[in-house]
Amino acid sequence: MAPVITLTTDFGVGDGYAAGMKGVILSVNPQAVIVDICHTIKPQDIKQAAFIISTVHSSFPKDTIHVVVIDPCVGGDRRGVAVRTPDGCYIAPDNGLLSHVITEYLSEIRTSKRTEIRTVKLPNTIKAVSLTNREYWRSEVSPTFHGRDIFAPVAAHLSLGIPLEAVGDSIDSLNLFTIPKPHRNKRGVIAGCALHIDTFGNIITNIRKKDIPETAIIVEIAGKKIRGLSEYYAQRKSLCTLIGSSGYLEIALPNGSAASTFGVKVGDGVRVTTYIGVTNNLERRV
Repeated sequence: MAPVITLTTDFGVGDGYAAGMKGVILSVNPQAVIVDICHTIKPQDIKQAAFIISTVHSSFPKDTIHVVVIDPCVGGDRRGVAVRTPDGCYIAPDNGLLSHVITEYLSEIRTSKRTEIRTVKLPNTIKAVSLTNREYWRSEVSPTFHGRDIFAPVAAHLSLGIPLEAVGDSIDSLNLFTIPKPHRNKRGVIAGCALHIDTFGNIITNIRKKDIPETAIIVEIAGKKIRGLSEYYAQRKSLCTLIGSSGYLEIALPNGSAASTFGVKVGDGVRVTTYIGVTNNLERRV
């Protein structure tokens, strides 16, 4: 069985762009297994796509080929890349889309609050090429649709067993944006931020389960304080905090949108403090 090929784009579902990519893939490899991860990324929202692909890639077989196309500078001088990590292969424009995925393999943990693009040298566990070999592109390439004419056929050829090195020139660095990391001060207060707002309006923070102390916590966001953690969304009828399926601390409003109700946007601050003498047992009050 050929490797799975996944697609993540900002193309939406009202046009034929995603279908065009699938048609090209199937023309090269009729046996290809194509899985749609998401086509409703906000237009040009590189950071949203980077986060989403980072939360799902580990659910797929390790030989999966992930095609990620959010490409505001299509047709310009940004390069297309194919990257192989121990957990999968990724094809994307080199514009920060792989920031979360690649950062998992970097020994240096960046703590800057800024999220500008930087050129980062890759570790030896990751192999990457710039997509320069036109033999594996479509014969005619539109300057406005590299997803269909370059990334899709390259993915299809890789799924047939073409070596990564055949599709382009080897590179040793990628352009990544800095992912904001939570910071703990001397008093034990954790300062983080909203990293992603999901479809339900749940606020996914950059604070992971491992960052949270064993003592009981109070989460503060948008002037609201939430005491303790819930195990699942319906455990409370009001604003709650819990560790979501992606392993991050979330703030949720059962049967409502926490983000819309309290006006929270990506990047807004979140604080976690502790109160003494109580273990961080998951609260069962509603």
